[in-house]
Amino acid sequence: MTLTFSLFTFATGNPVTWIVGGLVFLLLLMMSFFLGFSSASLIQQDEFELTKAYTHLTWEDAEHTRTNDKGITYYTKVDDVMGYMNFKFHDYELHKPVHLFSSETYKDYLSTLWHDLNDGDDLKSMQDLYETPKYKLSKDDQEEMKELKEEGVYASMQELDNPFEGQSNEDSLTMTYRYGYYDLNGKPTLQEYILLEAKAHQTIVAPMDGVVSLDGDNVILTNGKGENESRLTLYSIHNGRAIEGTRVLTGDAIGETPDDTGLKVSYQKYKNKKEKLVYVNPQFYFPKVIQLQTTILPAIGQFGGDEFERAKHIYEFLKSQGASPQAIAAILGNWSVESSINPKRVEGDYLSPPVGATDSSWDDESWLAIGGPSIYGGAYPNILHRGLGLGQWTDTADGSTRHTALLNYAHAKNKKWYDLDLQLDFMLQGDSPYYQSWLKDFFKNTGSAANLAQLFLTYWEGNSGDKLLERQTRATEWYYQIEKGFSQTNGGQAKSDPQSLEGVRGDLYDHSVPGGGDGMAYAYGQCTWGVAARMNQLGLKLKGSNGEKIPIINTMGNGQDWVATASSLGGETGSTPKAGAIVSFVGGTHGTPAIYGHVAFVEKVYDDGSFLVSETNYGGNPNYTFRKISQADSAISFAYTTK
Repeated sequence: MTLTFSLFTFATGNPVTWIVGGLVFLLLLMMSFFLGFSSASLIQQDEFELTKAYTHLTWEDAEHTRTNDKGITYYTKVDDVMGYMNFKFHDYELHKPVHLFSSETYKDYLSTLWHDLNDGDDLKSMQDLYETPKYKLSKDDQEEMKELKEEGVYASMQELDNPFEGQSNEDSLTMTYRYGYYDLNGKPTLQEYILLEAKAHQTIVAPMDGVVSLDGDNVILTNGKGENESRLTLYSIHNGRAIEGTRVLTGDAIGETPDDTGLKVSYQKYKNKKEKLVYVNPQFYFPKVIQLQTTILPAIGQFGGDEFERAKHIYEFLKSQGASPQAIAAILGNWSVESSINPKRVEGDYLSPPVGATDSSWDDESWLAIGGPSIYGGAYPNILHRGLGLGQWTDTADGSTRHTALLNYAHAKNKKWYDLDLQLDFMLQGDSPYYQSWLKDFFKNTGSAANLAQLFLTYWEGNSGDKLLERQTRATEWYYQIEKGFSQTNGGQAKSDPQSLEGVRGDLYDHSVPGGGDGMAYAYGQCTWGVAARMNQLGLKLKGSNGEKIPIINTMGNGQDWVATASSLGGETGSTPKAGAIVSFVGGTHGTPAIYGHVAFVEKVYDDGSFLVSETNYGGNPNYTFRKISQADSAISFAYTTK
């Protein structure tokens, strides 16, 4: 006891001890700071566990697609779920219990979460669930998670570069086919690859350093050895420039895509526990990937409620002004982020009064005129009068007076500034001449909705980079909705042309008159839309070479490409007509456009080898028409289907 006391007295009385102790404390403090800084990424899971969690949710999608009786194909926004789960539970493992004394595992938790997102007559987002007890997140937590997601849910995992020549890691990649389970051949089937949207003959560059090995047209890049080994496979690379056994560097050209069906990619990494390479989700490692596939309910589309109705109204207006579907989607994607597509929104209105809104605030111009420092605690003095409405029109210190212009326009028209139609008119008649002119030119664009969302953000919103990925994701979703929902509803369901139908009614497949099917993401009235709708009406899928059932996808290509795409998906193809088959025509033959070709559906094959097809957009008619073709020739090919 005396010895212990003496040592304590020496330690506390020795100044050297205090100095050393202070240095140790400072070192620990610095380490905790840097560890905290380095862990400031949303994804905390090990990459293999993350892939397992992601894959489990896709299994739920596939299983409920298979078993639901409403005709819904589910594509849950898995990225949002992965972000939430990592934020709330950090480095979790599927098989472990959520709480120490709980029988509920994280796998069970994810399954329950899937049901809470997808059950009922409308879809919910993760944001919708944050106010419910089971998934509760405080406002501060929501804001923190939103900031972590700004560059993308998986931004901290990026190790593969953009694979397309001429693009950088700042460009978004549209994923048309995600990794995970699909309803194939009557059961959930795992697809361990992704498809990235690509044009025909687009040059592919190496996304990573690696040694080349070739498997037919597939290029395999291997990097590292042993537990550091990773293997990337790029499928169907034509005009290959990569040579077996050579080493390529990131960015080196290795070939090109043969058509516009997309770039198929798989990725394997070494897993210590299994001591072998295992497949992981390639999406995690590429920059800024946007998922195209999205659940759409047959009755209301992906988005329900007031936002959907307002978006539909805006779509109709902008379409009447000559805007392309892609341009409209880009605008809606930006406004989803800016204002939830709500004309009665004011920057900071969600805060507590007097900055936030009360029932009487909306017509109080002194309240509307509050500036940035009052909203953001002294920051953003350049915001003189805060943003209003759909586009958050703002007065700023650099001379922009769009906030004031909107209010003046409303006074002149004797309408409320938050009237939806007034704000749409203001865009084209009351905004500054520069923005009016720019917008009319923007309407003509037909490129990627995601890329157009960035263009709109930079030059119309005037705020380049702000929540860019979120805007691009929403634009992509709205484009899918426009092509699948709005345009079909407004164009009407394609029906069989009465005059053309006479005389063939008894020869139709399953004695079913074409009409009312789901045309998926294809433009209403086009030949591709007609075949997709006919197949879905009849419940047909592509017949795999081993008898499996393969769904058609939203990126089958132009009409002349459908059979080739079916083959690339594993479908059985041939040169002999069969009832229920897809038939592609080479462009410029059989009365088809030289550039795009044509696709139709085989209703019946006759004893003499001739066959009856149903088709849309033949001769410009958006309804189904019918014609008999005397025989198949070298310009015609078939992809076979099954129920």
